[in-house]
This record gives sequence, C-alpha cells and structure tokens, in this order.
Amino acid sequence: MPFEHGGRIGPRVVPLLPKPQPQPPVAEAKATAPSTAPKGHSQTDSFQANTVSAKSAESSTPVDTTWSKGQPLSEARNAHRTNTKEEFEAALNSGANWFEGDIRKEINNDTPEMRHDKGHEDGDNLTLNEWLTMGKASGRGLKLDIKEGDQIPAVLDELEKVGISEDKLMLNLGFGDMQKYGAEIRARFPNAILAINPPTEGQVKGADARKMVDLAKELGGPVTFVVRHDKLTDDAIKTFLPAGTVSVWGESKDPVKAAEDLKARGVNGMVDIAGPHGNNWGDAASAVKNWFKTGWDKVF
Repeated sequence: MPFEHGGRIGPRVVPLLPKPQPQPPVAEAKATAPSTAPKGHSQTDSFQANTVSAKSAESSTPVDTTWSKGQPLSEARNAHRTNTKEEFEAALNSGANWFEGDIRKEINNDTPEMRHDKGHEDGDNLTLNEWLTMGKASGRGLKLDIKEGDQIPAVLDELEKVGISEDKLMLNLGFGDMQKYGAEIRARFPNAILAINPPTEGQVKGADARKMVDLAKELGGPVTFVVRHDKLTDDAIKTFLPAGTVSVWGESKDPVKAAEDLKARGVNGMVDIAGPHGNNWGDAASAVKNWFKTGWDKVF
C-alpha cells in the first residue's frame, strides 16, 4: 500500500485497465522428437538393436524381443553392455533380443557380479542373481561373458538356481577356460550354446580356426565361433562353417556396412558391431574416480 507524508497509509489507487481485446487463436504446437539419449557404453551398443528399435518407433507393430527355441543365431540383436541397472533398463527399451553381461568376482568379496572391467565402472552394477532373474523375466537370450575362469563354478550353480532355459543361454569363455571348463558346462547344460573364442589375439587364420573346431567337436552340442570382426580371415570362415555358426563383435565407423560385408563373406551367427565410442573429459574424470574407488575397496 502507498504511504502518505507522515507515515499514514494512503488509499489504494487502482489504475484504469484497457478493455481486453480478443486474442487470435493460438497455432497448434508441433510435436517435437525427444532429445537423443547420451551415447556410449551405457547404452545398447549393437547397431542391430538400435536400428530395430528406431523402426519400431516408426511402425505401430511392436518388435518381438523374445528369443525362441530353434531361432537362427543370425537373427540375434545383441545388447552388448547390460551390467548395471542403468544399462539393463536401456536394453529393455531397445529392440534387442539378446542381452550380454560380463562376470567377474566382486572387488571386496567372493561373489560374482556383473562388471566388464577389472576396476569399478560407472553405474549401479547388478549381482549375477539379479541379472539372471531380470533377464529370465525379459524373455531374451542371455549371453554370459565370463571374464574370470575361477567364477565359472559359481556361475553354473546360479544358472541352475534361477532356472535359465538352455535354449536362451550362451556361455562365452576364453579358449583356455573353455578347454578347462567346457566339459563340465556341457554336462550340466547340454543344449546351451558354447561360444568358443580364438587361441590367439592376432589374426585368426585357418590353423587357429582348426583348434577351435577340434575343441567344439570334443565338447559336442551347439557352438558358435566368436572372433573380433577385424581379426577374421576367409580361411578361418571356411574352416568354421561346417562345424558351427560364425559370430563377430567389435566396432566400426559404419557398422551397417561392416555387418553387410561380413555376412557376404559367410558370417552366419550373431553380428554385434557397434559404432565408434569416443572418449571425452567426462570419461577421463570418471576413470580417475573409479580408479580411486577400486583401490579403496581392495584395501577395505
């Protein structure tokens, strides 16, 4: 309220307002697309999953993300990183029909958890039991990339406990670990897919492929031969094909073209090619934070 001279409250002055004019009709707002989610390892890596998800958004027909018995592995659309709750949620909202998880021993206890790197990672890592339970409920195929061989007995026990269907299960081990544990895995899960990796980190040639095929024949049952796409030679493909499917993984500047070229060469299994993952200062800061956190947990 206004004050008069001497401190008294004066009467309120109400200005005359102009007569309101009719407003023109408001134009209908155009719908805008939602902002793109940040890209990186926390998102679904596989271009197949992202491409199918985009097509689903354009079509009223939902994408079938359930993996069924007898379905060819060439139809797999793999979500490459699903170790954390955040990654798993992103994968559930994608067109992926396979989820891949990495298994290591927890840093500060002896139970297996979902973690790709030796040290801490960003996000809330799932336990193996949580990941298997959620994966089973999703209806997807489940690919377990077991990074540490000494965790295999605990992993097999947990698989039996949760009751994962063998026709939705793939176990991915290094060549040496598959030699050591493959027979036990096959005895307990006779219909699961064994993903056999190369005995070398270099170019996979015909002789390397022969060792992988010999191991596959020794173990029996369904197998796929897994090679990084830029390490795969034509001689290896020719050696693999009579014995099992050929699956590839890796990164490419043009993942769609890379996948087409690989299929033309004879690749007939899971094609898991991601776009390039660029680093930034945020990634570097997270790496430093996780390095300190890992060291702290190892001490305490």
